[in-house]
Amino acid sequence: MTLPDATITIERVAYGGAGIGRLEDGRVCFVHGTLPGERALVRVVKSKKNLVEADLVKLLEASPRRVGPKCRVFGECGGCAYQHADYDLQLEIKTSQVAELLRRVGGISDVEVHPMLASPEQWNYRNRLSVHTESGEVGFYHRKSHHLVDVAECPIASKEVNQLLTELRKKPPRHSGRLTLREAGAARGFTQVNSSAADLLADVVSKLAGSSDFLIDTYCGSGFFSKRLLPHFNRTHGIEWSEGAVKTAKETATEKETYVAGSVEAHLSQALLTGAAAQTTLLLDPPSEGLSPDAMRAILENPPAKVVYVSCDPATFARDAKKLSALYSIGRVQPVDMFPQTAEIELAAVFVLKPQK
Repeated sequence: MTLPDATITIERVAYGGAGIGRLEDGRVCFVHGTLPGERALVRVVKSKKNLVEADLVKLLEASPRRVGPKCRVFGECGGCAYQHADYDLQLEIKTSQVAELLRRVGGISDVEVHPMLASPEQWNYRNRLSVHTESGEVGFYHRKSHHLVDVAECPIASKEVNQLLTELRKKPPRHSGRLTLREAGAARGFTQVNSSAADLLADVVSKLAGSSDFLIDTYCGSGFFSKRLLPHFNRTHGIEWSEGAVKTAKETATEKETYVAGSVEAHLSQALLTGAAAQTTLLLDPPSEGLSPDAMRAILENPPAKVVYVSCDPATFARDAKKLSALYSIGRVQPVDMFPQTAEIELAAVFVLKPQK
């Protein structure tokens, strides 16, 4: 059954970029391309018992903070979510999303989420970009499917990366797959894609970590954080699954540094036993899936005095924060905008061990 178009007022924006309003029957309605305070005519495309998804048909009242997107395929390409919002509003939206996920997923409402730190560069900041190829065509996936969207130039990619995109489009491969275009100086493996904002994040992590005797840096890569924190600790121990990244970290390692290749689950418990808990700081920077049950168990069984958690997914962070709150208090939650124009959110938080009874 086709539902008639409806008029809704957008109350807020959900994590992922969809505006949220309510239909006359009370159901929550998600619609991309809208901003808080806007009135919109929408067309329902998916209907469930308590919520619906809709497409924007017409904007009836626009937000004064709406701006024109730079990209001609914005709304089609799945890469960006907020090119239609002024940058300060993007920061406000993302900050509120972190607080909402902490409340809804983590059951944590008594912790202040500090305003998101702005990226020094809002455009042309990505030092690498993944594109898809299919039957001689090059592009990005559509927001709603795996159909390719033709993109001649990406406004959030650096000039060098866009030049590589231009060259690839001139001589596209015949096979289908995924290719990563990267600046000449961009390291392979896991590295931050926004170099200027990465320095901001490193400064935040340094302040949250403070100084102590022993730092355990999990998911450490080639030592992005631990090498910056080295002056503040007597010794550091990095754990990373990538042998190549560990090899790179060891190339410049001092006597204070050790790095092991392997899973966090296999090595964290032993690492936590090699230092006095009261003088140990644990740095976590897991993938978007967050901590595995085994990793969480290792922390709770041998809790260090301080945990600094860097997350690229506030939903899994909120889930893990709830578990850590059994033993820890959250000292600070600080989002950093590593990915302007997109729905992605990076944050850092510090957990301090509660007094033991």
